[in-house]
Amino acid sequence: MNRSKFSNLFRFGVRQKVLLILMSVLLIGLTISGWLALKQEERDTLKEINQRGSDISRFVAKSLAYSVVGYDYHTLQLLLDEITLAEDIGYAKVVNIKGNTMAEAGNGNDTRLVIFHQDIRLDDEIVGNLSLGLSTANTLLRLESQKFALIKREAFVIFMIALGEFLALSFIIIRPVSIMSESLNDSVDENGQIVGQVPVISEDEFGKLARQFNLLSTQLNEANLRLQSKIDVADKQLIQNNRQLVKQSEELQRINEEFRKMSVTDSLTGLHNRRHFEELMKTEMEMSLRHGDVNSILVIDIDHFKKINDCYGHPGGDTVLKQVAEKLKANLRKTDILCRVGGEEFVALCKRADKSAALAIAEKMRRDIESKPTRFGDEKISVTISIGISTTNHLNVSQGAEELYRQADAAVYHSKDQGRNQITHYDDLLQSKSSQVFVS
Repeated sequence: MNRSKFSNLFRFGVRQKVLLILMSVLLIGLTISGWLALKQEERDTLKEINQRGSDISRFVAKSLAYSVVGYDYHTLQLLLDEITLAEDIGYAKVVNIKGNTMAEAGNGNDTRLVIFHQDIRLDDEIVGNLSLGLSTANTLLRLESQKFALIKREAFVIFMIALGEFLALSFIIIRPVSIMSESLNDSVDENGQIVGQVPVISEDEFGKLARQFNLLSTQLNEANLRLQSKIDVADKQLIQNNRQLVKQSEELQRINEEFRKMSVTDSLTGLHNRRHFEELMKTEMEMSLRHGDVNSILVIDIDHFKKINDCYGHPGGDTVLKQVAEKLKANLRKTDILCRVGGEEFVALCKRADKSAALAIAEKMRRDIESKPTRFGDEKISVTISIGISTTNHLNVSQGAEELYRQADAAVYHSKDQGRNQITHYDDLLQSKSSQVFVS
């Protein structure tokens, strides 16, 4: 008798066999499909991480270039500390071209970090290397969540198909299932809450199923409320993080712009420095060679500046430099550019100014500075300048900016040798030397 009960327990009818086969095929098919989908998502996610890490490390490396070149350890450390505050960045390290660590922030031993290495370049020259660790914690969490979501979807699909199989195979099953289905119409409101209840029409399996469904709907409603609350919190956090990232990006852009200005500006006078002058002259000489424009440069040197420093100290010398810079700039045209290239030496680039125009500008400068002493406290410091001028022509244009500057520099030395407070054009200097040779 026990054997008979055991045999009946494992005796399958047509409905059970079809259902078993169908559920087996569905389970295998959905499992393989889900596995392939997860693998593809994992590959796409890793690709996204690599792309994002490369973009971030390239942007950060670009913003750190001037600090690396300037050996600004403090600024580099501050920047790395600020960067590692971001949720997805857990480690940052800057190494100079010699292999010395200039700044480091975060935990480089965290195995959840993906490390990206990016050369730090300035003017296409490698000046250091940036190591940036991108956290994969959120990505792994998302993949884990997708796995559970896939399992839930598979279970739901299998359940629904099994229910449909029962409906198709038995009229007895169709009726209670129809009643259950009708009771579920419009049972979900706009907030995703199940508002209807399945009627319990029997005490058999369908009655139990109805009770379990009603219990499950209550649990689902509660879970939906908790999930919606978490989604709202996550949305707020995402918005806050996005605003913080935008703010950090704007701050990095501002700092980068300040570094760029500092690299081409003289801190005392506010004028452009020698580096900017050299870049500017290279560009202007190329334009002169291409279009035949005539340009002139004025090399201006403050006479007896060492005596001013000795007499009034460096504060007095700094005052003279700043006021001379202001007077020189006031006597230039809007298109002209004034740079400080040395201690007491200035250079003015006068665009489209021939020899006569350059001499007129230089004479205005010389007279203005000679006639207006510099005020330093209660003292009045008499200041004069010596000026050397060189104008582009078909010879020196082809020889480049260095030759044009050398000619103006030779002219200013001639002005100083002849007693200072003078103006000398290089062409006149050449003519003078030629006359001396001819007389000899």
